[in-house]
Amino acid sequence: MKKYVGLYLYNIKVYMMAQMSFRVDFFIGLLSSLVEQIVYLIFLNILFGNIKEIAGFNYGQMLFIYGIATVGRSIHLIFFDNLWMFGSRYIRQGEFERLLLLPVNPLFQLICERIQPQGIGTTVIGSLAIFQASQELGLTWSFWKLLLLFFISICIGLLYAAIQLGPTALGFWIVESFPLTMGIFSLNQMAQYPLNIYPRAIQFLLVFVFPYAFTAYFPALYFLDLSMWGLLLPVIVLITFAVNYSLFRHGMTKFTSVGG
Repeated sequence: MKKYVGLYLYNIKVYMMAQMSFRVDFFIGLLSSLVEQIVYLIFLNILFGNIKEIAGFNYGQMLFIYGIATVGRSIHLIFFDNLWMFGSRYIRQGEFERLLLLPVNPLFQLICERIQPQGIGTTVIGSLAIFQASQELGLTWSFWKLLLLFFISICIGLLYAAIQLGPTALGFWIVESFPLTMGIFSLNQMAQYPLNIYPRAIQFLLVFVFPYAFTAYFPALYFLDLSMWGLLLPVIVLITFAVNYSLFRHGMTKFTSVGG
């Protein structure tokens, strides 16, 4: 474990030193991330300027769902961004062969070779949304409840990554897995709205197939004292990762280098 922590910190240091050579690109990326989140908040305000609630959820509750999803999404963005590069870079260009030659887990090395610090801006926006929603709803936060919120936010980020690992692993067979991965990933936006506005088939998809409902809806319901299902999040993370990592390991047995 100590070896992996040291290696991860070293990779982050090297990557950040490289990124600081292109500071303009870094700040443009940070700005674009902030603009994306601000645009959604503007949309939410316009929406609730015309209606009072969605399926029984008021503005404060919807803002809280958005906030907790955004903080969790930012963790995924910062620490697991390299998964998006798997098909185009590591399979098509043959770089995965390099990972197989290293004395560490290939998936670990894949993840730690790139971080996206621009996601910090997304963390800030999500945290402000949670704060504002708490003011709107009169929520009170004890130390232990804040600690649980922090833990749940990390689990949400891990669940985003665990779900993404499945379609990413298909890159071993279809090479360019980005379009499929992006298509599945876009489902997470549906989880930022009450599940009961969707047909049962969509609800089933978001809970049992691609469990994005646990990246926003169910965790938020727990903190809003509306449901206990959000506490299953750590279990959902472990199950999703176990299934998709098994697919990834099976894909490794099918990998052939670009030269052979």
